[in-house]
Amino acid sequence: MPERLRPSYDAISSATPSAFDLACSQRLREFMATASPQLDQQEAAHRMNILAAITTIFEDWVKSVLINQGLPAEVANAAGGKVYTSGSYRLGFNEKGMDLDIICVAPKQVTRVDFFASLKAILEDHDSVENLSAIESAVVPMIAMEFDGVDIDLLFASVPLDAIPRDWDINDDNVLRGVDSGAEKTLNGPRVTNLIERLVPNFDHFVQLVRCVRYWAKRRGLYANKMGYLGGVNYNILAAFICQLYPNAAPVLLLERFFHILTDWKWPTPILLTPQYDAGLGFETWDNSYGSNRFHVMPILTPAYPSMNSSYSTSRQTLEVMQEEMASALERVRACLKKEGTGWEEVFAPTDFAVGHSRYLCVEIFVKGLPEHLVTPNYNGWTGFVESRLRKLIEYLSYLPVCRLRLLPKKFPLMTVGEGEAQNGEGLSYLVGFDIDRNRMQGDQLDLTNKVEAFKVELYGGAFKSKLITEEITHKELRVKISDFASYRQLPDVCFESLGGREAARELHKKLRAQRKAAEKAAAEAAGLQPSNAAHQSSESSTTSAGSKRSAAEVGGGWEESHKLQREESMGNGELIDGVAGRSGAAAGGFSINLQ
Repeated sequence: MPERLRPSYDAISSATPSAFDLACSQRLREFMATASPQLDQQEAAHRMNILAAITTIFEDWVKSVLINQGLPAEVANAAGGKVYTSGSYRLGFNEKGMDLDIICVAPKQVTRVDFFASLKAILEDHDSVENLSAIESAVVPMIAMEFDGVDIDLLFASVPLDAIPRDWDINDDNVLRGVDSGAEKTLNGPRVTNLIERLVPNFDHFVQLVRCVRYWAKRRGLYANKMGYLGGVNYNILAAFICQLYPNAAPVLLLERFFHILTDWKWPTPILLTPQYDAGLGFETWDNSYGSNRFHVMPILTPAYPSMNSSYSTSRQTLEVMQEEMASALERVRACLKKEGTGWEEVFAPTDFAVGHSRYLCVEIFVKGLPEHLVTPNYNGWTGFVESRLRKLIEYLSYLPVCRLRLLPKKFPLMTVGEGEAQNGEGLSYLVGFDIDRNRMQGDQLDLTNKVEAFKVELYGGAFKSKLITEEITHKELRVKISDFASYRQLPDVCFESLGGREAARELHKKLRAQRKAAEKAAAEAAGLQPSNAAHQSSESSTTSAGSKRSAAEVGGGWEESHKLQREESMGNGELIDGVAGRSGAAAGGFSINLQ
């Protein structure tokens, strides 16, 4: 077996499925067919037609760029260009509502500047394109849009070749020779996806596992990489990892093992599918001892060179949320297995976030006072930028005496902003839930104002650096308003739709409250019988090279270090930031919670 296809960890069990496992897996498959239906033939064909249309647009654009540079038509025609897909679509999950990640590769004469100028203009004028947004400052620059009703993330890489040959192999490490960092990350999308497919022992079982995990994550509010949770590539790698540990297991056992292994995993021990290696092309491979990598809390490493942490945006707070949810999912899966593979709706129940916290903050994003022709591009750019920074609000709030701090990565309509305040009445909201940690409280007043304002200062400073804020478009046009709700009862009805409405939410709240009280009572009784056992427990710490092969059972110890929260430098122009504080839409009196 080639070294790059050798698993990093030995299999825990190679046992074949029992009749019970197969029967439960069939019941799980039947549940998923209804709960998360796949595309029918017509819908699948529609996506293939979209891919073909975008391929034609891209190839014609490459030729036009070269001809405009004065090159002969025969040279332009021979220059070529390649289009690839990556992620879930490439792996064949075919779920309804799934977006398409499309990677366009062009010869060196066609640059990223051309991509965000002339190709963007062509797409903006295309009849099938809506809600186009150019995200030039992202780690992986892209154009996001809807093409004939399907969400598209269009990425671009220019490679140092005069022409892209027909036999150009994106899986060969040498395709990265001479490319810049942005192109390397873009090309690694399909490279990682292709390698995952080759590294799983049973692809059909892998697909079934990923479909279950993705559906669970979306239902529980855990599917959003840019908000500090995990996204498609992260869940794909984790599922492939479990499949490697149990190469012959049935899907239902893989699902149970997924939650079992990851609930107890000793982060920041990295998860990787195959040993890291250096292809000698000058790119940095992830190393836990280097730079900011030391502060990564949940490293999930990509298998293709150069190996990188696909979950670098995960924070201590979002990791705690995901671990708590995985522990709960493990109990529910095992309960289904005790009932011979029935009752799967309990595993995939919608999140109880809307009734699970004592307090909520609402972050509303909108624009105001822009010329009509500037509304759509600035609204799309501003909402996308704020969404990518919301995890920083959680980081600021974590320094306060609060607990169970959680951002729900679900878009809601505006909740407190009036129609006259938001331009064209358009905008969106996100909710943050939290409880008060009375053990850390000093006094009876909890003031969130300074942390909320600090977040807005950093937000607008980043917008200034990213050139979203200019002399013409300022914080007066790009708005964010943060409001507080003292109880779930104050939330609007739209927040309870997934739970079956306000009355159903009220009953769920009563149930959760009773469960929490019972758990607290049991914990108190246990503490009384065994007062200090937990204090004497210690975990074994181990340091191992990422390239060595280990048993997954041994990795349970992992690296246990003290991890400080990373802080980005304050961004932007000081005079501009001073003008923003207090005027970007926060509640007039600040955020003070009286606990008396």
